[in-house]
Amino acid sequence: MKLILMSLLMFWSSVHAYEAQVRKGELSPTLESMLVKANVETGMNFSPSHFLLIEERNLATSRYQFYVQMNSEVPVARTAVRIWSDLKTNELILAEMHLDEATLSNGAQLKAKFNKARFSPSALKSPKLNRHIKKLVAEKVSNNHIDNKIISLKFKDQWVNGDLRREVEVRGLRGLHFVAVSLLKNEIVEYGYREFAQSEMVSLKAHVYPIYEEVEATGERLNYEERELKYISSEIPDGGDEPLSGLGETNFTSDLHSPLLAETSYGQMKGLWSENSVRKKVEDLVSLMPKKENSFNNGVLLQGKYATVNLHPAVKETFKDLGGVSLRPTVYHMMTWMDGEESFESKALSGLSGKLITSQEELLSRTPVRLYNHDVRTYIESGVDEVQVYYGVTVLMDSLVGMGFNDAELSEKPFHAFLYDPDISMKDNAYYYDNTINFTTYSPGSPNYARDNPTIWHELGHAIMERLMGTHLGFADSKGGYGGLSEGMADFIAQIVVEEQTKGASFTGKETFRIINETGFALTNEFHDEGEAYGGVMNDMLMTVIRSEGEAGLRSFANLTIEAMRLTRNHPKLSAASWFEHMLIADELQGGKYKDVIVNALRVRNFSFEREFRPATMKITFHDVELTSDSQGSRERPVMACGTQGEVAFNLKMELTSGDSEFIKFPALVKVEYKKGALQGAINWVGEESNPQSYTVHSEDDILDIPIKANPVCDYINSPDGSCKDYAYIQVFNSGLHKPIAKKRFYLRLNHKACAQ
Repeated sequence: MKLILMSLLMFWSSVHAYEAQVRKGELSPTLESMLVKANVETGMNFSPSHFLLIEERNLATSRYQFYVQMNSEVPVARTAVRIWSDLKTNELILAEMHLDEATLSNGAQLKAKFNKARFSPSALKSPKLNRHIKKLVAEKVSNNHIDNKIISLKFKDQWVNGDLRREVEVRGLRGLHFVAVSLLKNEIVEYGYREFAQSEMVSLKAHVYPIYEEVEATGERLNYEERELKYISSEIPDGGDEPLSGLGETNFTSDLHSPLLAETSYGQMKGLWSENSVRKKVEDLVSLMPKKENSFNNGVLLQGKYATVNLHPAVKETFKDLGGVSLRPTVYHMMTWMDGEESFESKALSGLSGKLITSQEELLSRTPVRLYNHDVRTYIESGVDEVQVYYGVTVLMDSLVGMGFNDAELSEKPFHAFLYDPDISMKDNAYYYDNTINFTTYSPGSPNYARDNPTIWHELGHAIMERLMGTHLGFADSKGGYGGLSEGMADFIAQIVVEEQTKGASFTGKETFRIINETGFALTNEFHDEGEAYGGVMNDMLMTVIRSEGEAGLRSFANLTIEAMRLTRNHPKLSAASWFEHMLIADELQGGKYKDVIVNALRVRNFSFEREFRPATMKITFHDVELTSDSQGSRERPVMACGTQGEVAFNLKMELTSGDSEFIKFPALVKVEYKKGALQGAINWVGEESNPQSYTVHSEDDILDIPIKANPVCDYINSPDGSCKDYAYIQVFNSGLHKPIAKKRFYLRLNHKACAQ
């Protein structure tokens, strides 16, 4: 297997410039020794002066260094030298290089382009350029029918294939836009969009839900239990009425936002910032504040080792005269964005303290009640959700620390929870962002995610990935890390906590968890579904180990996964192949115990490291267009249909192949689902009354015709521009399986106003 992996790595290197991996003991753990190797193998002349040290820290099992390649003081995209060494002996554990030979070879030419365009580090931050980029981006975002409001805007300048680009991340109401502007060509060269899928301590007893309040799929209610709230701080910082005043009045502008460079000496000299650098400034302020007792006499606030619970800053203005709720500013912040004259500006806002705990008896008197309409005022005044969120975050961290997440600082600092974001456009959601877990308000038919531990654990799964895998991690399958690998691994982190908490016992709704699936790799066209393959195969591995080793196996395999996360820290283009390769490397470093488990589980899911492996395929075409994740008919590019009479009709053609592992078995059952998928229902599909529609594919030679028809008038509007968007969910089942092994979504959009223009 090692030879296969190394040959595969050499193959990738020929496609993606120079990449190399150095194993334990082969070289000294320094940038200089790595570049000597790179220069011998490439014939180039890489020098330490071409690189900037971004991060150096001690992890639980190693010392870690991270460098990026530079040209004209601008980073080169997807480059990295990452080095892990033994904390005691300083022996090399692993090193990986991703270098851009072309940028080095053409360095003088790129500098000439840079100078000809009259760029400089200061010119890149000029107000005139910022206004121009902001205008280009705003025009592009305004054309997105799903989400065209800009909440925040962040810039990142880098060289991409010889082009100087400003990559802009735009946060909208429902998701993130990614806009790449060529500064040399003065035009947008790439665009994408992804919706949010999502001191001394004391303990107190409280009523909480061990898993969740209700099963989302059925609405069935579960019972709460008396559990312990652990690690509540007996002393907390006293920030007064304006705890963040030490930051000054200056807002942080998008043109100076630079996550990669903000914490380097160069970035500090240039006044660059990032959410992480602001957080460190706030932490420095807080460290100098006096302490006050967090006691029943003053009223206990839920601030502890792993979690602080705050109300959203907007609660104070939205809900007047709340009974028994403090609403004093806390020392914990969230970043808010506003549209400034020249660029977007961000500001740190203090959270608000919630319901004070005045006695153990008062806390136990808080009993969860599921209100039919999720009345926000009543929930705030009850203080129940604050208790549940504190419990959920603490359980997650306690569990993971017991399974090997014990890196200094990374596993010790708390996450900050913010409850009851009152913005109507954010309704029915929970999501992670910048060391915070955020909860909104909820519609009558939706569960309250503040009382849903697996949701809390999934969202903080993204946070654990960020802490261990680095804030500069790059994903090969998506912009910004919102692809299948991210979703699947967040599901897996939640799953290991579920297994640890329940000791593997079943409970109501467990079988509906997304991670329990049969989905194969390369057989989907949307990252939520693709995430099922990642999470599903990780869960397959976990269950195999648990069946063999019991609870000890859970902890051992979780520990292996956590180590693989460390070894992919700030990987510039992490893919399925590189993620599972690093799992094998982590396993090899720990003795090679789970190699066969990993390899066999992957093959069962339509994935193999073998060069000649032929995976199963699911090909769907219409009008000579193949349905993919970014084609017409995908989530971000739904097919537009016009007219108000007759029917809207499409004829999809499906072809299936079984692959070397015979992942798809014939005859295969195909179902077209119109009603039961998430967010389905806005369009009235012809035939949905007999949902689902079923077909059979008998062999690889069959070409299945799937007629898709819809009434041209929306059942209801679900997009801000007055249109409706919905999808037909095409799923393939092997005989005897109740869950699909392959699935793709065909999206349709109806908007008669736009068609009439």
